[in-house]
Amino acid sequence: MRAILSVAFLNLKQGIKEKLFWGVVFFLAFFLFLSLLLGNLSPGETENVLRNAGISGIEISGIILVVFSFVFSYYREIDSRILEIYLSKFSRSNYLSGKLLGYSLICLFYLILSGLGYLLILGFQGAFLWPVLPGIYVLFLKLSLVLCWCAVFCCLFSSPILALLCVFSFYFASEAAYPALKIISLGQGQGGFKLILFQTIYYLLPNMNKLNIKPAVTYGNLPSLAFFIFISLYSFIYILFLWLIARFIFLRKEY
Repeated sequence: MRAILSVAFLNLKQGIKEKLFWGVVFFLAFFLFLSLLLGNLSPGETENVLRNAGISGIEISGIILVVFSFVFSYYREIDSRILEIYLSKFSRSNYLSGKLLGYSLICLFYLILSGLGYLLILGFQGAFLWPVLPGIYVLFLKLSLVLCWCAVFCCLFSSPILALLCVFSFYFASEAAYPALKIISLGQGQGGFKLILFQTIYYLLPNMNKLNIKPAVTYGNLPSLAFFIFISLYSFIYILFLWLIARFIFLRKEY
């Protein structure tokens, strides 16, 4: 456990020092400022627009941070042979676990930082609703799932471009799987090869629809405690599943 924490804190320090991290922070600040303008242009819906746009901005910027930061860090360590130094000190399993934990902490730090700024803006605009806070927790679960996909594809491919393309493809597919399944179900009823195919994709990919509570918290409707327990267990099981896949691939690669 000490080895995993050592790798995690090394990655945490490095990740926070990177220009990409602070570039994403400034991007979010600009997005929140734009949300203020959009809110002022929507009389009667100003508070709802601010809450919705703010959570969307945190999610988009968080995805950008997680994917690019993890992928570039992983391949940079390979190219600069830093990975060989890590593997001479730590086991492969500890290194991979520590790296994932370190970037999970980066995600958490970013969500705390961005969430504080977001909540301050809502407070000054009189748009704060306390259900927004659990909404940020759900974003952490979603970013953690994306982070594990990054680990799987980085371990699988030798090209960072290919890894990036696969991560974003799986992310967009996960977001679109549920709406696509509903559309096809309405068009084909209960049968058909296309329906079976999309049902298979839907159940294999992480169900991002279950992690989408943005419409609810925007209007102050908080899901039940059972819902949060369910999505936490679901996310943990899926993260463990992806970690096992990434570990299996990483242990068998030559560096």
